[in-house]
Amino acid sequence: MCGINGFNFLDTDKIRKMMTLTENRGPDANGVFESPKMTLGHNRLSIIDLTKEANQPFNEDHLTIIFNGEIYNYKNLKEKLITKGIKFKTNSDTEVIIKLFKEYGEDSFKMLSGIFAIAIWNSKENELSLIRDIVGVKPLYYYHDINEKKFYFSSLIKSILLSKKDREINNQALNYYLNFWHNDLSETTFKKIYKVLPGELVKFKDNKLSKKKLLRFDFNKEIINPKKEIIRIFEKQLVSDVPVAISLSGGVDSNLIFSIMNKKIGNKFKTYSVRFEDGTNVDADVAKINSQAHNLENIQINVSHNDFIESLEKIVEILEEPVGNQNSIANYILSQKIGEKVLFTGDGGDEIFSGYNKYKSIFLLSILSKMKFLNIFNFLPSKNLSRLKFKSPEEFYLSFSEQNLMNNQHEYFNFFEKINYNDLKFNHEINRDQSILNNVMFLDIQSWIQNDSLVRNDKIFMNNGVEVRVPFLDQEMIELFLYTKDYKKIGFFQNNKPYIKKLFKGELNSLAEKKQGFDSPFSFWLQNKLFDFAKNILTKNYYDGSKYLNYDHIQNFIKNFKKDGKNPYLLWSLIVLQVYLKKFNF
Repeated sequence: MCGINGFNFLDTDKIRKMMTLTENRGPDANGVFESPKMTLGHNRLSIIDLTKEANQPFNEDHLTIIFNGEIYNYKNLKEKLITKGIKFKTNSDTEVIIKLFKEYGEDSFKMLSGIFAIAIWNSKENELSLIRDIVGVKPLYYYHDINEKKFYFSSLIKSILLSKKDREINNQALNYYLNFWHNDLSETTFKKIYKVLPGELVKFKDNKLSKKKLLRFDFNKEIINPKKEIIRIFEKQLVSDVPVAISLSGGVDSNLIFSIMNKKIGNKFKTYSVRFEDGTNVDADVAKINSQAHNLENIQINVSHNDFIESLEKIVEILEEPVGNQNSIANYILSQKIGEKVLFTGDGGDEIFSGYNKYKSIFLLSILSKMKFLNIFNFLPSKNLSRLKFKSPEEFYLSFSEQNLMNNQHEYFNFFEKINYNDLKFNHEINRDQSILNNVMFLDIQSWIQNDSLVRNDKIFMNNGVEVRVPFLDQEMIELFLYTKDYKKIGFFQNNKPYIKKLFKGELNSLAEKKQGFDSPFSFWLQNKLFDFAKNILTKNYYDGSKYLNYDHIQNFIKNFKKDGKNPYLLWSLIVLQVYLKKFNF
């Protein structure tokens, strides 16, 4: 894991300033490549091949690479290249990528299994290639000043802001936040600063940009032995030359990773669990029992309401775009306590193992909606029955979106447009040959997982030099469950995630019977210990964001919240937006 920066001219001072902003992502080493037409900077977090020979930028004839991420199958790819007579001077995955690119060109990216943001400069062709992994685990941003013929890219938005003359908020991106608590667009909340989209190849040459979707999921990949494949996918991610750890709760997802890691590497890793002041902490208790049963050290991280007060502004700054998810606080506190460079998490398990009740409803309703005679019931007030008229994945997605809670709260915003299924501008795949359920689950992965969960994981943990690995969001894992039949994933008469529980029956130890997740007393805190904190932030005295927020309506909402505690997530999203507007002076 690393921080990468670059631009298409020579300026030593500027690249060093950009690297200063990304050095937390790579505190172990740094390096610069300079030429009249391209300057590259790299901050390294050493995980594979710890020698200085593996430092970046890394050169291969006319090619220079800087790379953020891990390639899990690099050893297999290296063997393939060796059989072709290609020699290596390091044991790094970086050298494998650049030699593979030299041999196969852009098709080489299709061979990579891992998490990555890659920049390769071809001095012979005067061409820069940028690409992100297909899931979007690692971030990459760019800005193109056409008039001045300057192009910038970086792992972080703030590094690009150093060179951007104007700072204008992107209203369209902001509106996506108001609807979903995150921004799904290719353009960031900062106007004219863009994301390299997951699986997208961006090329820059002669002051021109070209973009194309290069990496795609296989919706029809047949899996013969799913249990064997799941174990193989998990085990391939254990590649590391440094110690690893796991964020362990009492649920199915992290315990499955725990079980496979324990069988593969024994007790050579630590477990970390979060405890909440005023929380039930069932998850943390179960995690401790499981760890002790296998002679593993379990470190309990305490999170209090004061952490919300003390950390909020810093977290908003780290995330760079507003993300209305309160789990950012726990992530931040956890990231500060981890002693290892690699942390495994169970993120994505709910989306591919059908861990949400909404998936059962969508499965049933999508079937019933095809039965035309049932449309006579559409006049009934039941929300579920009204959904019988839905025909597309987009309709179901929006109707069941847990992030779409603000759609009926437009009175709190002076800038708000409700997004409906006809207006979706997702940069995501929809496969009409797939079931409604598969497409909705896939949209969840491509929408909130990519732009909320993965953003939080990467930016918060990498700010403290910790690489997060998410085995459930491996490309092969996603393809496995896209192929799995709907009825297997749902299991109407069983608890959540019946398919994975059936595959690993008897191997998931000490699981809590019901889904726990982060059992944070978040709502209680907002209504009590954090109430004055929240109330004071959402005022013009803290920051006047009247262009976007209607403070009169918000203050009335806060008064009612004190009494009834309704809509805590809306309140938190308002708080995040207010802090964001102040932090970035919009």
